[in-house]
Amino acid sequence: ILSCSVNAKRHSDGFTLIELIIGVVVLAFALTLITTLIFPQALRSAEPVLQVRAANLAQALTEEIQGKSFDENSDRSGGSLRCGETGAPACSSTLGPESETRDRFDDVDDYHQLELSQPNLRDVLGSDLSDDYRGFSYAIDVCYSTLAGNCAAAITRFKRVEVRLTTTQEQDFTFAFVMGNY
Repeated sequence: ILSCSVNAKRHSDGFTLIELIIGVVVLAFALTLITTLIFPQALRSAEPVLQVRAANLAQALTEEIQGKSFDENSDRSGGSLRCGETGAPACSSTLGPESETRDRFDDVDDYHQLELSQPNLRDVLGSDLSDDYRGFSYAIDVCYSTLAGNCAAAITRFKRVEVRLTTTQEQDFTFAFVMGNY
């Protein structure tokens, strides 16, 4: 009787080697599932937030550009003649800023080849956007175009503006619009 109680006590003191091995295998399997399935989803959860921020930044840039006149030679006082028409000066054949800085841009093509990224990401008033758009960058291209939005080699009555944004996760977004000379 004494020997039975000693054997029973010896078996209830801890885990066997087989139980420990099975526990380690189950733990390794669970950690593998977590790292391959759940952690990548956590990284993707930021994508919608970055997409909304990219859309907001693109909207701000396009509204800024659309508020400018069509061309350097356009009448900015609301005159009835537009550049390129009879009796008005010809539209500018060069795209890009004439020598002014961004806060002095006065027409659409001044934004041609404007590229900014953090830490130089600023709005038209010079306010720093780095906190709200950390890691973002953008590039703007302007070309004379057809009404359909295809770039043209000749001076036309339309300009196509393309805004390309890149987020911190290397997502690229392109926003484009056509502005008419009217």
